[in-house]
Amino acid sequence: METRSKKRPWLAAVLGAAVPALGHVYLRRWLRALGWIGLTLLSTAFVPDATLDALLSGGSFAWLDALPLLVVSALSVFDAYRVAVVDNYLLQLRTDAAGGEMTVCPECGRDVDDDLAFCRWCAEPLDEPGSGPTR
Repeated sequence: METRSKKRPWLAAVLGAAVPALGHVYLRRWLRALGWIGLTLLSTAFVPDATLDALLSGGSFAWLDALPLLVVSALSVFDAYRVAVVDNYLLQLRTDAAGGEMTVCPECGRDVDDDLAFCRWCAEPLDEPGSGPTR
């Protein structure tokens, strides 16, 4: 489930670089984030314990020993950036298909049916059907 607001791809990448899968959490891609966390944990099985200790303590380590973890982390960052770009593109296509204007709920930000007096996603009552802000 995604919200209807644009996400910043660079922020998803920076968050993913700081902590693996955090960029996917920012994008609200929960299963994808769990998958990247799992891959990150799995990749640590291929990294020697001394290298992991050096990574955590900030000491020097052999880059080749940490390669599996670094590759998975880099792929996670790239994937978070790519997912944000694609989501923004699809949001723009939906907005254009709706005539350049999309009515959204003021509470949750998702699209609203014009014939309902409440948001179908969060049940927030609307003043008039379709009276939410437009994008």
